[in-house]
Amino acid sequence: MEQHFILHSERIRQNAANYIGSIPLEPVPEIIVRPFERVRTNARNRMYWACLTESLQQINQTVNYLANESGHSPLEIKRIIAKDLEPEYVALLFARTPEAAHDILKEISNIPTSTRLGTKKFIQFQERMESMLSEIVGQINDFAGRAVG
Repeated sequence: MEQHFILHSERIRQNAANYIGSIPLEPVPEIIVRPFERVRTNARNRMYWACLTESLQQINQTVNYLANESGHSPLEIKRIIAKDLEPEYVALLFARTPEAAHDILKEISNIPTSTRLGTKKFIQFQERMESMLSEIVGQINDFAGRAVG
């Protein structure tokens, strides 16, 4: 059975020590001790997903607008735009869902999971994500301006 202790008082530290002392040695137990980090709040998490969703909607609106104006399909427009983008931005251009974009952003940021990021590291990840999404939206809008104008 897994136990979790956050040692913010002497009483909890004593409870943890008592628990550890009562653990049988078979099967061999594993004990991990690490610095405690607060996880992101639900509000910050909602803000992250809202930003991600909004950015994908902006990308798709621009792509669909260009497709309607040019007679190309949205896929053809994405292929044309992709020629001017960095490879990781191309992956975001083709992301269909916020979850897919999230996975791409984790890969770009070399973060295996954002779930366990503490507040400070998650804010850094979110700022980097917002910067990348802003850049790709800007590049797509620039492309749209050149293509239509």
